[in-house]
Amino acid sequence: MIKTYQIHISGRVQGVGFRPFIFNLSENFGLKGFVSNNEKGVIIQVQGIQEKVENFYNQIALLKPKSSQIISSTMVETPIQETFEKFTIRTTPENLIIDIPLTPDFATCPNCEEELLDEKNRRYFYPFTTCTQCGPRYAITEKFPFERENTSISQWEMCPDCLQEYQNPTDIRFHSQTNTCPDCGIKTKLTDNEEKIISKNNKEIFTFLAEKLRQGKIIAVKNTSGYLLLCDATNPGAVKELRKRKNRPTKPFAVLFPNMEKMSEYLHVKDFHKEEFLSPEAPIIIIKVKDSQDLAIEEIAPNMETVGALYPYTGILKLIAHTFKKPVIATSGNIHGSPICSNEKEAVETLHPVADFFLHHTLPILHPQDDSVIKFSEKFHQKIVLRRSRGYAPNYLFSEELEKKNPEKEKILCLGGDLKNTFTAVPNNHCYISEYIGDLANFETYLRFEKTIQSYQNFFSFQPELVISDQHPLYESRKVKNQLTSNSIKEYNVQHHEAHFAAILGEHQLWESKEKILGVIWDGTGFFSENEIWGSEFFIYKNQTFHHKVQLDSFSWILGNKMSKTPKLSALSISENDEVFRPYFTENEWKLYTKLISQGEIKTSSMGRLFDAVSFILGYTQPIYFEGEAAMLLEKLAVKAWRKYENEFTDYLGNEMIEQKIPTKKLLNRILTETQTQPVEKIALNFHYTLIKIVEKITRQNQVSSIAFSGGVFQNSVLVDLAIQVLKPNFKLYFHEKLSPNDENISFGQLNYYLNIKTN
Repeated sequence: MIKTYQIHISGRVQGVGFRPFIFNLSENFGLKGFVSNNEKGVIIQVQGIQEKVENFYNQIALLKPKSSQIISSTMVETPIQETFEKFTIRTTPENLIIDIPLTPDFATCPNCEEELLDEKNRRYFYPFTTCTQCGPRYAITEKFPFERENTSISQWEMCPDCLQEYQNPTDIRFHSQTNTCPDCGIKTKLTDNEEKIISKNNKEIFTFLAEKLRQGKIIAVKNTSGYLLLCDATNPGAVKELRKRKNRPTKPFAVLFPNMEKMSEYLHVKDFHKEEFLSPEAPIIIIKVKDSQDLAIEEIAPNMETVGALYPYTGILKLIAHTFKKPVIATSGNIHGSPICSNEKEAVETLHPVADFFLHHTLPILHPQDDSVIKFSEKFHQKIVLRRSRGYAPNYLFSEELEKKNPEKEKILCLGGDLKNTFTAVPNNHCYISEYIGDLANFETYLRFEKTIQSYQNFFSFQPELVISDQHPLYESRKVKNQLTSNSIKEYNVQHHEAHFAAILGEHQLWESKEKILGVIWDGTGFFSENEIWGSEFFIYKNQTFHHKVQLDSFSWILGNKMSKTPKLSALSISENDEVFRPYFTENEWKLYTKLISQGEIKTSSMGRLFDAVSFILGYTQPIYFEGEAAMLLEKLAVKAWRKYENEFTDYLGNEMIEQKIPTKKLLNRILTETQTQPVEKIALNFHYTLIKIVEKITRQNQVSSIAFSGGVFQNSVLVDLAIQVLKPNFKLYFHEKLSPNDENISFGQLNYYLNIKTN
């Protein structure tokens, strides 16, 4: 007996080839009906014999497209209202207010790469070759559901050949919303930095670019998520010139390698690295150098022994890699500190002093994004997210928690922090964490922050009922509330470190735990009060309550942001003006700084500044040009020592019990003493080890069995590995794996704090 069933599937099921997959699956089962996108995901009506329909339904989850993620699915029998003659894909109804995860950008798939480099294929050297499984999604979306007319590709009408592919159920571009070709699609052009057009032919363009890279030129290339700046990574002079023009003195550059084979020649590439490189997300991965060969390694990553490696994940990057055949610097197309450029006018104005040539194209980028960055710890291969952006953002699958904790479906906007900003929006039944936006002290970055929030409001017809901010009264992020003026909008503030703790509890869904959980939250700064800046906080969570337990014994915070850029100030302050540091200051500096420290009204427990102080003692005496630079030196030294000395550790605080304060000055003085007899790398390792032993002592004193770590300091892979080695045998450990431990997770933490602490 023929019956009719309605199937609804929610999750990441739009823009991933789900409808063509359902069409072909239904054909295999001989079923009739239709599939369409709707505001909740994908809806299917199917007619057939019950057994066949049930088998069809069961196969959906087993055979679904690789890039899709199913959150929930239901199947119910419905009365026959229509008799179907065949199975079809129906157009999505207009003006839907969507309630689904958004679709991130996907790396070019192997099939499309093969066509791209096949001289006999009509898409040969066409950099925008995509299919249902790959290509830009979020970057080009004006609104959802994900249909061609809702993207910036809508201005291109498919030619007969593309249309035939689009309508052919056996083709990889069957119902591919991004389908174009050289005849009907996106155009590229190459110009010099005076905007003179040099070539428009794709093969000529990429051949020309390869030649200019060999000559040491700097190229601004419009990728599918924003502009990148490229130069020959084997040319020290070119890399130095890029640093000079971009105003980026020391921060490491990412390197684009032509293929996996070439990457493995230079770097210690493991199987888990390859898996990430070849994933749809294709992030930058920080990997240890095996053989630098001709790489300008000191210019690429000064004082480092690792490189941020990038696999060519778009057609544009694949063609550059194919023609140049050597490693290429691939860094964000911006002036250091500003947001990535996304359109030709902006790029020419901003990058004119930097780039010698420009590769533009006509596809509008609506949501520019930096590349995501991850690394793995050396000993235990723990994944650490350093930047969550292209490929990962803006989704965070959190709907079950929201359904339980936000039953009134309150519309919430969480503004995050000012450094490494993201925001989190809850406009419906889903949680959306924006791509990495950056430092809001930069005016252009703040404008990007505002614009991205406005785009979310457009996506979801979203007017927040509640805005959650950091407790800091002067954070730039709070200003956006002026754009949301409404008498009905509620406001709520969350302390910075409590937001970090809430973020790790939320990521691992630990809110319902019956046991106490110790939160170890270490970073640079977080506002607590007008006279106190936190940064090394230990909390206990139990029964929807946070209890602050321990922190570093505080020291004077002087000269505002200058202290975070000048490690010797941290060393001087923690030591309380130890004369050993006097040679590093002029007489006037010594008088001024020692007075400020002695009279200091603002105190801090910053773990970041402790790392700076120890770095200074162990040889890092220059200014800090980017956040975490001094701490990276300590990490490098500690890695070398661990390889050399294996497990020869010393706890610099010995058997000393930790009450409410960690003896900061005593620890620093011990390190000063050690420098007289021990190599600096061994001291660096023992400093890291001492910090983990402090965690162990506090855990035992508070009779806790679970420890959750958050804050930017836990981007340090040595700390993570030591925690696993020392603590994991006796305690449950929770690290960030989907989110970055740094301030990018603050907005998600603000949401979790509100849902689980404030409302209870």
